[in-house]
Amino acid sequence: MLACVIPGYLLLLLTKLLFAPDVLRIDDVSITIATFTFSYLTGLLFKWLMEIVMNNVLRNSPNRIRRAYNESSCIFEKTHLPDNEKGLMKKYYIAYYKALKGNLNTSIPILEAQIAFLRSILPIMFLYLATSHCWIGKLGYGYCLFIFISIVVFIGCCVLMWHLQDKQHQLVWEDAYYADLVEQGANKTTKNP
Repeated sequence: MLACVIPGYLLLLLTKLLFAPDVLRIDDVSITIATFTFSYLTGLLFKWLMEIVMNNVLRNSPNRIRRAYNESSCIFEKTHLPDNEKGLMKKYYIAYYKALKGNLNTSIPILEAQIAFLRSILPIMFLYLATSHCWIGKLGYGYCLFIFISIVVFIGCCVLMWHLQDKQHQLVWEDAYYADLVEQGANKTTKNP
């Protein structure tokens, strides 16, 4: 929900700052509820758009999934993963659903929520930076500091999103491995998931 409400609200706020800075004052409950509703709807639409635009870049890249498999800390009898993308993705999704079915580790849904939030908020941060000269005149000398901190945070969030996606891929392989162990009720090495 936060991945929709916060980016949606920030997008509406930026629109207000750029086009109607003195028109809307939020001090009435009904205006607050309407703002929340429009923020959520705007955020949902924006999240959908970002998934379309950024999905091939940031999510489930076969090369990153293969690297996560090779770097996993499990004691797989590591066999060769399928060379073709379709076979690799099928194997990954089987491992993904096995990991979620086992529910041994709640980190995967948390990581997915964090990635979804970052994927939605990064373009909004970029829009704020790109349009800051229009609305930030009130900061005066703090403008340069704001820009510097915003750029550092933006770059840091990009790196963080990349890291979280890699971590999620690795956890999928490892959780599927341990789900197999629990399912077998043994402490021996299993075949890869």
